[in-house]
Amino acid sequence: MEKFALLIVLFAALVTPLITAKFHLQRMPTAISEIIMGIIIGKTGLNIVHPDVSVQYIANLGVIMLIFLGGMEIDFSLLEPKKDKTSYSPLGSAFAGFLSIFIMSMILSGILYVTGIFSEFILAVILFSTIALGVIISLLKEVGLLTTNYGQTILLTAAFGEFIPLVALTVYSAVQQQHYISVLGLPVIFIIAIVLLRRVNRVYVFFDKIDKSTTQLDIRLAFFLIFTLVTFAEQIGAESILGSFLAGAVMKLLKPKPDTEEKLSSMGYGFFIPVFFITTGVNLNLRTLFSDHKAIILIPIFLIAFILSKAIVYFAFRNRFGKRYASAAAILASTTITLVLPILQVGQNLKLISSAQSGAITLAAIITCLVCPVLFNKIINNDEEAID
Repeated sequence: MEKFALLIVLFAALVTPLITAKFHLQRMPTAISEIIMGIIIGKTGLNIVHPDVSVQYIANLGVIMLIFLGGMEIDFSLLEPKKDKTSYSPLGSAFAGFLSIFIMSMILSGILYVTGIFSEFILAVILFSTIALGVIISLLKEVGLLTTNYGQTILLTAAFGEFIPLVALTVYSAVQQQHYISVLGLPVIFIIAIVLLRRVNRVYVFFDKIDKSTTQLDIRLAFFLIFTLVTFAEQIGAESILGSFLAGAVMKLLKPKPDTEEKLSSMGYGFFIPVFFITTGVNLNLRTLFSDHKAIILIPIFLIAFILSKAIVYFAFRNRFGKRYASAAAILASTTITLVLPILQVGQNLKLISSAQSGAITLAAIITCLVCPVLFNKIINNDEEAID
């Protein structure tokens, strides 16, 4: 069946949304439904898919596209100082929120390290401080809160929760591999991103005059940025996903047309990203996991830690948005899956964690994506007061 692996994965990607629609499960994050489908057809379930080189290559491109589109989701206007001092700026609340998450993540990771439950302290800190930016944006759009001050504050908090762990993961990976020169070279990737932004910005305006349907210059530019920054990131020993995130940020700062973002999203979420999530589920061997008692115990522990590390956001949001909306924000911030998967992959590549441990942590992250959005919607829908 290895010859038909890609065909089966693509068929699974096609039928997954049809199945969720049939059983009225549209509120389930798409990434979760695709991972579950992968579990069903993979090692744990029917075992009919054995990913070959081509499937794994597309899956690797999928995670790069996922992080790239995450970089494109950042609203950089939120980082600009407000001219009107009386108007609300989400930057302060968002930074305070993420800082509290990071501190709580260190405390929880320290507890796990001291008790011997999980020996990789820094890896745990990075995992606990991550927030699923893409999932949160989708949820805020659904409930009509994305353009409000409340939604923008959560959005910026999630952006911190994606970018800072990415940088931390890059540094941690370099140190673990004893590529210390890579840490010193990390600013190079940011300099390259800035240079690309300044150089390409002049050309990008010219694209509108000469672009046509058979050239699609905006899409070619996007992939040029992705592979340029990913290649340079890998050359200096940084993680490729940091390069793809910066490529997304550069693309966003170029202010592409709405249809450009739609095209890139269509390519990403229509082809590359589903292959990544389904392949993740395929490679997740729950049979091995459930035979490892030490790994099983990590599921509830990491689930509780994912929630507790974000619960502290309540205090950063309470004064500005009230108790109910602060609670909702803390619950929503607990949603984490996007970065958890590449972080765990790095951990396995460095032989810091086993596949069983990776599977347990993945399951804990999946549960947050199933439970937290439902609780958030329930709190928001039960609140009759308007929020700005």
